[in-house]
Amino acid sequence: MRKIIWIALSALVVSCGSKSKDNFTVKCQILGLKKGTIYLEKFEDKKIVVVDSVNITDATEEFTFTNTINEPELYIISLDKLNTKQITFFGEEGTIHIETSLNKFYINRKISGSSLQEILDKHDEYAKKFNDINLDLIKDKFEALKYGDTKSVEEIELKRLNNLKRLYLFSANFAIAYNDKAISPFIACHRMEQATPKLKQKIYEALTPEIKHSKYGKQLKELIQ
Repeated sequence: MRKIIWIALSALVVSCGSKSKDNFTVKCQILGLKKGTIYLEKFEDKKIVVVDSVNITDATEEFTFTNTINEPELYIISLDKLNTKQITFFGEEGTIHIETSLNKFYINRKISGSSLQEILDKHDEYAKKFNDINLDLIKDKFEALKYGDTKSVEEIELKRLNNLKRLYLFSANFAIAYNDKAISPFIACHRMEQATPKLKQKIYEALTPEIKHSKYGKQLKELIQ
């Protein structure tokens, strides 16, 4: 009798210990997909590493990745490792849905289920206005250089620098407003590359202790130092 009870308890322990610890699910749909290898990737030590992959041979448009995530970080969904077939998104605990089409892989992307991705999209949408102005000014500068108009070149460059300052001030204020989320140091590290160390330091000082010890909090600290 004791032996039977012991076996039953052992089976229960093994069963509980073998339960999946996966806390991160990515459900994808790529309309028009016929075949290819889909990769779930992330950045590790400045390199892109493969977390998981699935090979499609039967025109399956829907597939799922499950994994364990320790903290929010940036992930990539890519098709056959092509630069033109990539979607970056912020991964976090829970289920994230990604929808797109084969022909317009990046343009038609729709991401839901990630609150941090929604915040990043909000930042990038507003930042795009500054970036569009910057591109127009660069175009005007080349035109002025073409005709040897030195005065206009100087004026345009001053406008461009002022526009970049406004962009970085916006990004810094935005990051500080979300100082308790991993998106804050991420913006400082990957959306403010040319910003002054002083401005990045201001963001770092505003971070909560938990975020300072996060992946991007540590990255930001290294950049400042």
